[in-house]
Amino acid sequence: MAQALAGAVRDMDMTEDVVAGLSSVCVRFHPSQANDVENRLAVCFGDALSAPETSDLMEVHIRYGGEYGPDLDLICTTLSLTIDGFIAMHTSREHRVEMIGFTPGFSYISGLPGNVKIPRLNQPRSRVAAGSVGISADFTGLYALAGPGGWPLIGRTEDRLFDASSDKPFRLSPGHRVKFKAV
Repeated sequence: MAQALAGAVRDMDMTEDVVAGLSSVCVRFHPSQANDVENRLAVCFGDALSAPETSDLMEVHIRYGGEYGPDLDLICTTLSLTIDGFIAMHTSREHRVEMIGFTPGFSYISGLPGNVKIPRLNQPRSRVAAGSVGISADFTGLYALAGPGGWPLIGRTEDRLFDASSDKPFRLSPGHRVKFKAV
């Protein structure tokens, strides 16, 4: 919802900056346009509520567990699931990229069942490999680039999430629908 609203607000060409979060949108505009922006925001909000889902479905292939997902066993124990049960739960659903943040290209992806609430690690890792897949709270997180991270890791994708030579260097962006596939 926040992503659809942010897109509609960007299209109105009256703002200086628009930043979408998980459930909010920050809009920066010149004070002289306050009344016009307020009126247009009301229209954009109504449009965003009624907008159909239009993004393509992106597949992300994951190698679960082992060296790629060193925290999967602990997560399965916490959730009282077998590894196969966890993988079935994770791959049977359609997910959605809600926002990008934390590090460049890091995708916060909703779609886990409501009973999956995994805390971040007590001690973050100083380096997480590009393509790593973690879960925390009720999100799946994809690390597009290598860097530090505190999310428990369930696997890794070899899909290319970042291409510096592309006009759009990150494969995933807010609003994309995602389907995970076990490899």
